Parts: sequence; C-alpha cells; structure tokens
Amino acid sequence: MTAKLGDWLLGRGKITEEQLQRGLQDKAFFGERLGNSLIKLGFIDEDTLGEYLAEIARTRYAPARRLESIPPEVIASVPARLAAKYWIVPIVIEGRRLHLAMRDPKDLIALDEIAFLTGLPIEPYVATEFRLIRAIERYYKISLGMKAIPVTPGPPDPVRSKIAPASQPSQKPSEPEVGLDGLPLNADPQDLDQPFLSPSGGAPPPSLEPGEPLPRSLDAWREADREAPVGGRDPVPARELGPDRQAPRPPTASTRPLAAVAAPPGAPVTVSPMPYQPAATPASRPAPTTLEATSTRLRESDTRDEVFDAVLDFTAAQFRRAALFVVQQERILGWSGRGDGLQPARVRNVIVPLDRPSLFVIFRSGGDYFYGPVPDLPANAKFYLDLGCPPPARVLLMPLVITDKPAVILYADNGTDASGAPDIQQYRRLVKKAALALEILILRNKIMMI
Repeated sequence: MTAKLGDWLLGRGKITEEQLQRGLQDKAFFGERLGNSLIKLGFIDEDTLGEYLAEIARTRYAPARRLESIPPEVIASVPARLAAKYWIVPIVIEGRRLHLAMRDPKDLIALDEIAFLTGLPIEPYVATEFRLIRAIERYYKISLGMKAIPVTPGPPDPVRSKIAPASQPSQKPSEPEVGLDGLPLNADPQDLDQPFLSPSGGAPPPSLEPGEPLPRSLDAWREADREAPVGGRDPVPARELGPDRQAPRPPTASTRPLAAVAAPPGAPVTVSPMPYQPAATPASRPAPTTLEATSTRLRESDTRDEVFDAVLDFTAAQFRRAALFVVQQERILGWSGRGDGLQPARVRNVIVPLDRPSLFVIFRSGGDYFYGPVPDLPANAKFYLDLGCPPPARVLLMPLVITDKPAVILYADNGTDASGAPDIQQYRRLVKKAALALEILILRNKIMMI
C-alpha cells in the first residue's frame, strides 16, 4: 500500500513530527499541497519531494535540469493549451518516443490525447508543481495563475531544527481554527497528500442504496427502474468535477458550500474555493441543433475537447443520454457524458476491457455500428454500474474511425423508451465529420513539429 507523504517523510527521517504539523498548518491556511508547504518552510528540498512522487507514481522523476534548455521543436510538439490544461511539458523526443514531464503521470486521458495528437508513444515522468509552473510560463509564455513556491537549496538538519527554539512558538488552539480552504489547521496530515489518487479511489461506487442486493440480471434491473417512484434516488454525486466543469446540483443542508454557512462570532472568515453556481434542471435537454450548425463548430474547433463537445451537444439534444469513449489499445476509456444520471466525473472513471464479451467488442471485428438491446453479460452489468444508471431498452453505438481504426465510440440511449429509431445515416455523417476535424488537428500539430 502506498505510504502517505507525511508518513513517508517521517519513516525516512526527512522531517520531525513538529515540522510535519507546521507544514500541515501552512498547507491548510494557504490551500497548498503538503509537499509545497514543506518546501516553502525549508523542511525538505525539491528532489526529496520528487523521490516520493516517483515512488508512488511508479515512474521516473524529472529533476530541474531535465526541464532546462528544451529545444523549440520539442516544445512545439505539445500545444500550449494542452500543456496548461494537463500541467505537462515535453522534454525530449528520442527514438520516436515523446518524453513528457507531468504533474500526474497516471492521467490516462492526458496521455491518450497527447499520443493521439503527436502520433508518438509517450514516456511519462513526474515533476514537481513548481518546476512545471516555471517551465510552462517560460516556454509557452502563459501564466497558470498559480503562486510559485520558492525552492530551497536543501533541507535543514531535522534534529537541529527540532532543538532550535522557534522565534514565535505556535500555540495549539483550544478549538480547531479553520484555514482559508475550509480545513481545520490541525487536520490529519494524511489529508490531500497523495496527488495521484482520485478522490473516489478509482471507479465511483454503484448507485445502490446501502445493503441493497445487486440485480440478478439486466432485465431485473430495468424492471426495478420502471417501478421506482418518480424523482427517486439521485445518482451518486461525483466527488471531483471533470473537464466539462459541469455545475453542481443545488445545495442541500448537507451539501451547501462552506462559504454559505455563517461562521460563529470571532471565527476566521472562510472562502469557498469554487463558488456555487445553480445547475440546470437535470431532466432538460440541450436545445436542438442542426447538423449544419454542428459542422460549423467542428470546422472551427481548435482542440479535441471542442470536437467532442460538438458531437455530444448534437447527440444529447436527441437522446436521453449521450457519452463518448476513447479506444486505447485493449480497453475503452470514458471521456465525458451528458443527460439523465450521467456525470462527467463518473464517465471518466469507466474502463471497459476489450478482451471479454461486451457492448464494445463488435468494433474489434470491424463493426460499422450497433443499435439494439443490451446483451445480458457480466461486463455490460458492470459497465452500467460504473456509469451509475440502469441499462436502457436500446442503445446506439457509433465508431469514429481514423486511419481505418475506431478511435472514439459515440454512445446514446433513451432510457426505457424503445419507441422510434435513430437516423443512422445522420449519425454516420456526424462521426465522419468529427473524424475529419480530428485529422485536421493532427495535421496542424505535425506542421509545428517539422
């Protein structure tokens, strides 16, 4: 099991317990990561944090020297918008492989998108936030709006620091003080010090009540969904918003943002890191759009995300649910979704292996599209559990093909409504237009690499 940063540093004698507590207080007050706070306070150096990051990411560490003097043609291989979005910096191209310094080398979506645009296999490295911020601002001339953490030349002697009296000894408050990020200043040091683990710890939990047994089959699941009262249980809320930045549901007494809760007299004023914005009614669909209008959006798209958003907006206006899945080697990865019960953060956690029977294996043998009922297979049951919605009566799957291989799969369904059939020819035209838009993006990027 991966050690937490605080335990890892204590176990190796890198810091003392007192230094850890001071770092935790600084982290909570300024809303930073624990590693950044410890570096700023001079308790550890950058390479010590890098050693820890490399161990938990199970990859190599890119020290400061690897991010110096990067050739312009290497920098040009990754667009500035993606570098800022994913916190990545290309460091070298060797043997037709792109070596990439990343904040999160386990981000499969980022790895897939960069490999897709460059046409090169990716060799990921992990780097500290400070070095990535500095490199992105230096090479791409853009600001991430983040405060750079000063990097100290090296850690002080933990024993000497423990013996030396502090000029202003910290007093432990009788009641926990709350920092600017809403966390108590004396919170557990294990909070938020594993940067590569999703808050949901992998795939989100199924949308089942506690103690509720799993459905015996997909048909039983559909029947239970029909018998559920109108406005039944809400889907499990995503604990982290995906790239779509979908607005959260209206807050309840238990989910209201911290900034909306009145603080007792004399307590520090807390600031919510993400102000609440009212969400649209879940049942409402996007305004209908024409294929011609979508074609214009595709033609003007500058990134893969804009291409995918145009496809999803068109499909979600005609179906109850719509989603996109990226084909990566022997598995399908969720990208995003729209509609009843679909949440982008949950969709991004969906992984479907292609080595077993499922909805998606038809495309391994060159299938053109699929429209029909969901086969009662274990992989399909798990797929809908991970999505957090019951299986529909019928589903449409349409591949987006690039260089004669399916690169993306469009998913759409109308829930339990099996009446009416989609215009297959219209969706064939849609995915062909999207494929052309993606190919144009690839060619644009290759021009910069020549």
